[in-house]
Amino acid sequence: MRRIRLSNREVRELREANKFMAPVLEGADVVEVAQLSEREHLYLVDREALFLKIAHKDVGEYIVPTLFLIHKSAKGKSLPQYPKVVVDAGAVKHIINGADVMRPGIKEFVGDFGRGDVVFIADEKGRVIAVAVALYSKQEMAQMQKGKVLINLHHLGDKIWQASLELVKEKP
Repeated sequence: MRRIRLSNREVRELREANKFMAPVLEGADVVEVAQLSEREHLYLVDREALFLKIAHKDVGEYIVPTLFLIHKSAKGKSLPQYPKVVVDAGAVKHIINGADVMRPGIKEFVGDFGRGDVVFIADEKGRVIAVAVALYSKQEMAQMQKGKVLINLHHLGDKIWQASLELVKEKP
């Protein structure tokens, strides 16, 4: 996988464009981008895959934190709070196999979010298992009884998670 190092100007533009990235990029020595596919790029910060730029056919292009950042990186502590939905145990298996989130599987909403916002998906023990985009606002979802409400962009065990683990093992 080819990596391209970003210039200081490009890093500054990333920080300014995404308020959630700014604290994590602060003090970074090397920021690189690695292309996984035509629509998926990983941002590597000091050799750790911390952000994913993904273009989804239904919701557009997003830059989201990787689950590696949330679970494995020390820089995860500087990540601002994202809104979260807690799903029941029956939904977890489907979500970590790539399924989108249906309204009946959601047990709780944490934080406020609108349509198109990035939302973390957590299991009942509070562990983040996926990163998604909301198709509806929190208020709209709370009123719904059924239907797809979140598009799953990145989940534990997917190729992005695997690539993140492999990239850390590579020697500089």
